[in-house]
Amino acid sequence: MMGAWGYLPFENDDALDWLEELEAGGADVVRSALAKGGDRYVEAPAGAIALAAAEVTAATQGNPLGDLAENITDWVTAHGAEITAEDVEMALESVERVAGEKSELAELWDDADEPEWRESLGDFTERLRTALR
Repeated sequence: MMGAWGYLPFENDDALDWLEELEAGGADVVRSALAKGGDRYVEAPAGAIALAAAEVTAATQGNPLGDLAENITDWVTAHGAEITAEDVEMALESVERVAGEKSELAELWDDADEPEWRESLGDFTERLRTALR
């Protein structure tokens, strides 16, 4: 996999590049990243960014994946209140879409025979669902 050193949301170049955009903006940056893809085929970079945005969304709900980088926690402190339940639902849909059949990222991880990626997405959707309860 090009530009990825791990299966977690911020362990790839696309997500780290997107973080620079996030730091410069508010909740709209998260929303536009989650909205990418729609019903069309999701290219790997868009998928990686959608997962990063979904992770930021989970963090705003108090359900982050372990310790997040300082720049992400700073953003969550500054902008977390802007993220709504609708955004959480959109994040959940994004994770499911990236895990689905029309996803280059899913194909790449399945080809790489990395079951941890799918396991991490299962945990991920659970953390987002918890926020909606």
